Amino acid sequence: MSETTFVIHTLHRGRFIQILLGSLFAVGIGASYIHVEEIPKIIGLLVCLPLLLFLSVKWSQQPSTWSTHAGLLRIVKGSKTWEFDLKDITHIQNHLRSGGNLLAIHKKKKFQPVRFWRNKLFQSVDEMTEMLRHLESLGVPVTLA
Repeated sequence: MSETTFVIHTLHRGRFIQILLGSLFAVGIGASYIHVEEIPKIIGLLVCLPLLLFLSVKWSQQPSTWSTHAGLLRIVKGSKTWEFDLKDITHIQNHLRSGGNLLAIHKKKKFQPVRFWRNKLFQSVDEMTEMLRHLESLGVPVTLA
């Protein structure tokens, strides 16, 4: 059996939130020291929001590699690696989100699923659809949640 590999655009969720909120606070605090009316400050902050979102996504990217081989699913994201026996996966939930997807891998005898955030903002097309089809062909149920 050969190894099949897919690359998915994922984020380091904690880093993304820290960068986005930290930069919003920094811009807001910086704007409070400028001697201008409040409405231009608010409009300036709103204009900065897409740029801050773009930078937060770019600085928190952490692509993941999903591969299957000999009944195993291996996910490598940054310096962390997860391995799942395909027989132990009860199902994978694909939660649609505005900026991507939340993939939740549910295992037998485990209450908490393992979650991965897929990012679609400011990204080219990745191989998630093909990966989910491949997992279904191996007998892993994938549900849209």
